[in-house]
Amino acid sequence: MKKRWRVLDSEKKIDVSEFPDLHEVAAVLFANRKISEAKEARAFLKPDWDCGIHDPFLFSGMRDAVARTLTALESGERITIHGDYDADGVTGSTVVITTLREIEKLVWARLPRTGRENPAPTQIDFYIPHRDKEGYGLRLETVQLLKDRGTSLLITVDCGIANVEEIAAAREAGMDVIVLDHHRFGDELPNAINIHPGLPNESYPFKHLAAVGVAWKFCSALITESRSRGFAIPEGWEKWLLDLVSIATVTDMVPLTGENRVLLTYGLKVLNKTRRIGLQQLIEISGRKLGEITARDVGFSLGPRINAAGRMDHAELALQLMMSESFDEAEELSEKLELHNRERQRVVEEMFIVAESRKIDGAISVLWDSSWSPSLVGLVAGRFLERTGKPCVAIGKYGDAWIGSGRSVASYDITEAVRRAGEGLLTRVGGHIQACGFSFVDDSFAPLLAERLRVDADERLSSENLLPELLIDSELLFSDLSFQLIETVNCFQPFGIGNPEPLFLTRRLSVFDVSTVGNGGKHLRLTLKSPEGFFQKFIGFGMGDRRVELEKGVLIDVVYNIGANEWNGRKEIQCKLVDFQ
Repeated sequence: MKKRWRVLDSEKKIDVSEFPDLHEVAAVLFANRKISEAKEARAFLKPDWDCGIHDPFLFSGMRDAVARTLTALESGERITIHGDYDADGVTGSTVVITTLREIEKLVWARLPRTGRENPAPTQIDFYIPHRDKEGYGLRLETVQLLKDRGTSLLITVDCGIANVEEIAAAREAGMDVIVLDHHRFGDELPNAINIHPGLPNESYPFKHLAAVGVAWKFCSALITESRSRGFAIPEGWEKWLLDLVSIATVTDMVPLTGENRVLLTYGLKVLNKTRRIGLQQLIEISGRKLGEITARDVGFSLGPRINAAGRMDHAELALQLMMSESFDEAEELSEKLELHNRERQRVVEEMFIVAESRKIDGAISVLWDSSWSPSLVGLVAGRFLERTGKPCVAIGKYGDAWIGSGRSVASYDITEAVRRAGEGLLTRVGGHIQACGFSFVDDSFAPLLAERLRVDADERLSSENLLPELLIDSELLFSDLSFQLIETVNCFQPFGIGNPEPLFLTRRLSVFDVSTVGNGGKHLRLTLKSPEGFFQKFIGFGMGDRRVELEKGVLIDVVYNIGANEWNGRKEIQCKLVDFQ
């Protein structure tokens, strides 16, 4: 798919003479990430815990949330954590459950002994909805179920902020509710203690936490207050929860800047020495090695396996794995997740082949099939967006309900588009600018929704909006490439939303050697020669089909990431090809 190339040209650049170990291109990299002061640059390169982590009590509702929770713990009330079924909901729920049960044990230890040697059964339980059967968020049926269980305090994680009616029903049923969320909310907020960084007039200074980050802030505040009440929680105990925080901070695609960068940096350190048997087993079965886990490993290996539980079976499997205290149980659950992930890959591939066979006109692709699993349509929509550059909505069916997911470019708010097009049709809709979920029940609504979305997108999107843009950090010569440059680029990790891996451009290179490698020639391998006579190797993953565009001697411009390759003790510069013209 053709892309627009744009070399970023930020005017205000830092004098990198204050950073003698960095390559001079660091000035450009800082500027392109809106870092214009040396103090900011130092904080970015070396995220500082004391300066970068905000006081959780800066949340306007935090003191009320902590007080209500500790009252429930000290009086033995039943507390239910209602999480979402994705990695953010699972890890966030695990953070809260783990913390509450730890404080619960300390509360129990203070009670007068009655001859019992073991603690009373926990009053902390959880509820994770089934992705297909129940869908996203809190449901009225679930409220009734929790009432029957005897829940008096309900804590929602990664959901709840849009469940105004359902939370009103919970309050009427005698429950107090704490919402830990980061999703989009409507005109009316639920009657609850709402902990959400993006709420109107919210005083918390960082607005882009994942739900697991919000959950961790809540638990940090709980622990601080518990210590002040004399509970002996070891100093730094809450930092051991950061392995979970690191996972969803990557998988939920929040900006890896500000406090998130600090949380992820320290979280990866904790993840690489995690005490959780379940995570240890998940890392092993995914073919990764404890001590070497990167943000990329989280995004492409651990996260998909955690999400596979909810997509192919039930997210409770992943939650149980995160909380497992038995090696045998952890091994069994991690093997189940591995099998589910492989099956997920197979089924999505089949769905995508069907999707590609459909003829789609207009600025948006809308695809539906009654045989498609609603748990997987978001993956199909995402792949279709990557392949075509156009927003995509994919819809599957479970029972009587059609359930869809949308993925979009930044210039087209897919959630609002579906709201507009789905007026009078949809039973549920929610999401972000670039991702949404929705449902309806009438079979005739699918083509009607598709037509409305096509009209909406054609009116609001131009061909220019739909052409993906490659934002290039700097134009270089081959003579600029060095191990110092690689080390400088590595200083900018972890990469992700808001801090992408740096892209470089080099022009007028002659193709010296070209071939394909991998199964079926899937990858492209190049050796390119610069006008100055320098040679450089490139690997283009998944670009084997573009081999036909190249022959020896052809002049091309290339966009790439820079890295190093080690083989038999020899280290050399190798660039990862991203695009060429």
